[in-house]
Formats: sequence, C-alpha cells, structure tokens
Amino acid sequence: MLDKALTFIASYLNQNLKMTFGLNEDVAVLGSLVNLDGSITKNIENKVILSIINLEHEKTVKNMGGYIPNQQGSFGKVDPPVYLNLYLLVSANYNSENYLESLKMLSAVIGLFQSSIIFTPKTHPELDPLIERLTFEIYNIPIQELSHIWSGIGAKYVPSMVYKIRMICFQKGIIKEEVSAVSGLGTNIKK
Repeated sequence: MLDKALTFIASYLNQNLKMTFGLNEDVAVLGSLVNLDGSITKNIENKVILSIINLEHEKTVKNMGGYIPNQQGSFGKVDPPVYLNLYLLVSANYNSENYLESLKMLSAVIGLFQSSIIFTPKTHPELDPLIERLTFEIYNIPIQELSHIWSGIGAKYVPSMVYKIRMICFQKGIIKEEVSAVSGLGTNIKK
C-alpha cells in the first residue's frame, strides 16, 4: 500500500510539474538521497526526491474488529484495519549552480499540496481504490531535529519540506471466523 501511495504522489507531481514548467522528463522521483553504504544515489541530481522518513501508527482511530457479509447470508469476522501516518521528506536536490531552480521546484510542490490537500479515488481516479484517502499537511520540524534528520540520512541539507500524510489503511480482509446472521427477533413469552 505504501508503494501505491508514493507512486501516485510522484506521478501526480510529475504530471503537474511537467505541465507547469514545460518539462519533458520526470522531476519527482522516489528514493533516498544516500545509499546504505553512504555513497550518493545516482541519477537524482536536479530532481525532487520523495523519501519516507517515518511511519506512525494512528491511535486516534478506534480499531475494532469488523464483520463483512458473504453470499450465504452470514458474516465473516476480520481483524481491524491498521492506519498509518506517513512522514514524507520532499527534497529539492539541485546542485549549487541551480539553487534558484531548487527553490522554484520546491515552491511548486508546496503550492500543489496547498491547493489539493485531500486525495481520494473519487477526486483522483488514478489513486488506487484501496486507498481511501490521503490528506497532506505540512509538518514543522524544529531546526535541531531537522539537523538530526539530515545527519541520520547522511546527506548535506538541501531545500526541503516534510509532509505528514494521513492515513494509509492496511486491511487484509482475511476472515477469521464465520458468524451466522440474525434472522428474526421472535419472543415466546407465556403468561
């Protein structure tokens, strides 16, 4: 589900950035700025990089087990869904000669997510129908924490923004048990 959400986001950004700036190639790419061995990732210069920096379990949603109907008129008990918030780092990774271009691209991304903060399959048919909704909000990070994030990534700071994307739902729908349907509410009271 995470891959489908991020692929949609990258595609949405590329479509809009290409149209806005008359570009021929994709600018927004999914990935990391640095490889696990510490080397710089290839083919990400002069691009907008989308990276997950954290996942958080959404605790405000009450996750109770649910029931889904089947063809026989009974119900199947399923485990409750898991809702996650995704923290997305949007980095304008442009070399120093293109610093103003990095600011232009980051500004465009901020503008796009400001004008469309909620994405649903109804408003954006290309979004996977299993993703109920994605809601974007800017996540402010204090400067010291931001420094820790960039140190953890192992990269030099580039203009960036962090978004909290609410809520990605994981629901396998595996039936744990069958439950008969209630067919009536009869009573036999004798006086």
